[in-house]
Amino acid sequence: MKKITYLMLGLIAFATACEDDDKEIVINQSQELCDSLDILYTDDIAPILENAGCSGVYCHGGGAGGVNLLDWQSVKTAAESPKFLKAIRHELGASPMPKGGSKLDDSELEKIECWIKSGSRE
Repeated sequence: MKKITYLMLGLIAFATACEDDDKEIVINQSQELCDSLDILYTDDIAPILENAGCSGVYCHGGGAGGVNLLDWQSVKTAAESPKFLKAIRHELGASPMPKGGSKLDDSELEKIECWIKSGSRE
């Protein structure tokens, strides 16, 4: 009986101690920098996603993994998930993107972060 009680207490403690790391989006760029860049989806973000192959028909342009990156609205929706930035930053907790490719360069990551921070404008 004691073993079951200890097991149950341990499970309860474990379950309540786990915290969801995907609750909020963490942007590393300052608001001043983001305001100065004036990033738009059509001019800045779409070309990055196209060059990396993310929005192609055989990848997220076709909805691979349940994530669609075909147009502004779908990218905006995907970017609302903390896993979006984790994936492109190659952080733990998300599959590194682009899959099988190298990480986006720092200036591209900066633009994407600022685009999100500035309201994901079209």
